[in-house]
Amino acid sequence: MKKFAALFLALVMALGLVACGSKTPAPSNSPAPSDSPSPSASQPDDKPNDGPKELRLASHNAIIEGNPYRVRYEADIQEAAAAAAEYGLNVKYASFVSNWDAATESQQIENSINEGYDIILVNPVSSTGLDPIIEKAQDAGIVYINADCEYTSTDVNVLNVCTDQYYLGYKTAEYAASVLGEGAKVIMIAALDGNSANTDRQNGFSDAIAKYGLEVVGGQYNHDWDAVKAQQIMTEILNSGLEFDGILISQCAEAALAAYDAAGAAYPKFVGFNDTGEFMQRMLKLNADEKKMDFLVLSNPPGVGASALNFGLNMILGRELRDDVYSVPEIHSIRLPSKVNFTYDDIKNPEFVNMAQGMDPGDAITYWLTIDEVASAYFK
Repeated sequence: MKKFAALFLALVMALGLVACGSKTPAPSNSPAPSDSPSPSASQPDDKPNDGPKELRLASHNAIIEGNPYRVRYEADIQEAAAAAAEYGLNVKYASFVSNWDAATESQQIENSINEGYDIILVNPVSSTGLDPIIEKAQDAGIVYINADCEYTSTDVNVLNVCTDQYYLGYKTAEYAASVLGEGAKVIMIAALDGNSANTDRQNGFSDAIAKYGLEVVGGQYNHDWDAVKAQQIMTEILNSGLEFDGILISQCAEAALAAYDAAGAAYPKFVGFNDTGEFMQRMLKLNADEKKMDFLVLSNPPGVGASALNFGLNMILGRELRDDVYSVPEIHSIRLPSKVNFTYDDIKNPEFVNMAQGMDPGDAITYWLTIDEVASAYFK
């Protein structure tokens, strides 16, 4: 398991979906870029600009209220924006929320273009349909970046910065197979149907399930990154009498296990993945005396938005992306690696124990790449 520089940022909120905290994050280690070639996603100056520079940042998000991951995502962006002062940049932050409505998001982005923002950072509700708006922003000289969820249209030259969601799904199913064995029965609870991050995860899950011979039983389940819905789904599965060995779940694992507690049912042999304080603390307590259930913790950091911002700030500083940095060249996507990986084998690992005990239940693991780390790993 790799060492990493990560923060556990307290949000003091209820059972969450994916992330959170409130301490100042430490810089993370720079990832190794992809070898895939692609044209640069920007046309910056040859040299970084000197002196203080006033910048306006518009962060467009699908949802914030009630979603711990999105709350932390925005908080991390704000902290990264404040840290840019060390580089002579005064970044003024504004946030816009579409509440999962693509038309609202389009109008909000149009407004940001018309109001002359310097950087527009978008967590896209839909993976297509924004081409004319993106081109309008670029024609106006605005740095436009999609963060966390990929925008998959190949007709625009726009940068995507996201966590490698395919890896999260593949790694989970691969590890489950190593624990449960070939032919083991698993249930699969996905996240939000149609969301690009979920699509990539499910592709990873499916590929590893096929490769390692797991059998998916039950129906098609989606919790939509909603903890209440995840518990309801798991309750229905338990009441159905369906037999299975493990749970493959696209986060919200602590909510699924809450259904077991309410039903007084015996835990499965494996559940994963998740990265919240509650999930890790539950695993420590459950396995304190002996191994009762294996698990997988993988980081899906909300700090990816802050990393994406620092790509944009490097462009503002006049740096040019290298030609070999894209994980998916046709959509100009840079997929940042997940850095944290814990299983039952780490149950006495001080790094895991200290991390779990130092987090509030609603926290999740977060970190991001600094301006310098982004420059070193991805720019000429």
